[in-house]
Amino acid sequence: MSPTYDVIIIGGGMIGLSTAYHLARRGVRTLLLEAGELGGGTSAACSGRAQTIEGHLDPLNLYLVRAGLERLATLEEELGHPFSWRLVGYFCLIPSQHLWELWTQRARILSENGIPTYMVDREALQKEEPLLNTAGLLGAAYGQEGLLNPFHFCWAYAQAARWLGADIRAGTPVVGMQAAGGRVVSVETPAGSFSAGRVVVAAGAWTPQLLAMVGELVPIHFTHAEAFVTERTHLPLRNTIGMADFYEQIHGKPRAVSVGFSVEPDGALVVTEAVTRTDTIRRGCSVWGLAGMAAHLLTLYPALGRVRALRGWGVPTAFTPDDEPVVGRMAGWDNLFVYGACLETISTIPVLSDWMAGMILDEAPPMDLALYSPARFAQAR
Repeated sequence: MSPTYDVIIIGGGMIGLSTAYHLARRGVRTLLLEAGELGGGTSAACSGRAQTIEGHLDPLNLYLVRAGLERLATLEEELGHPFSWRLVGYFCLIPSQHLWELWTQRARILSENGIPTYMVDREALQKEEPLLNTAGLLGAAYGQEGLLNPFHFCWAYAQAARWLGADIRAGTPVVGMQAAGGRVVSVETPAGSFSAGRVVVAAGAWTPQLLAMVGELVPIHFTHAEAFVTERTHLPLRNTIGMADFYEQIHGKPRAVSVGFSVEPDGALVVTEAVTRTDTIRRGCSVWGLAGMAAHLLTLYPALGRVRALRGWGVPTAFTPDDEPVVGRMAGWDNLFVYGACLETISTIPVLSDWMAGMILDEAPPMDLALYSPARFAQAR
């Protein structure tokens, strides 16, 4: 006999686990299937940043960032498990006049929409970051964002979902899906066949492989992104650092580096990122990636020259052609949903996953999500 659930979620990262939690809160019989370890893919490899000032400036994204940050402030208590949530400063370093003018406009729009953002000239930036080599910089845009432990964040959602009755299964890859009459009728795994009224694919870079099992195509692409963590430092580093020309540096190139870092509570640095354009999902890091990140970091912070890198990693990071997430029901399907490729995942999923759980149950979201609908790609074809 095939066990029957109300909803099956495929993918056990932040997005899948948060959606499972919100469904379980609604009393929905939920099964989550993860091929590897919970949070063991891209989710566990991120730096844990809840970004606020770098995303799209449309009203929907701005609302989700504001509301998500507010929700994150009380989410540890709600889930019953700590994940080291804290607010930090973020400096987006600006190396050109063009970007200074662009970020001056962005700062105004962000501030007007409840995300305070300030332009900081080179002299003020040097006072705030005394170890920063400001040569070649005009200054920075400054905002406040969040940081958390991504492993504990995934675990908190998983535990809370289980407490509410969700069936969360790691080490259970999906090897096939059977469809008939515009419905997914079963999900096949080595552990058996499962059926549900609704099926959600939330597997990040692996999503296209899964949807291909039922003959569907969603243009979720990915790059291979590398990062590393250092030993503890005792240097006066308090803020998260990034580059305003990140996308200019990596866009259209087979491989590129644009470095940034965040500071862990114990003083270790999580340093990102080296990016490779690829069609192959893989893990691990390269010699050029680690060396390139270290070299760029040292041009910005020469004082880090004696700090040792302890561990590096690389994972696929998903995106769509328009850099907007994919959230909602697949066009032409009665019970198949997709959710992924979020640009500001941690900031938005506390709210967006709640809305997604409602949409799976035919509830209308509080705001129009047509911008994120999978149907936009079906129309393009």
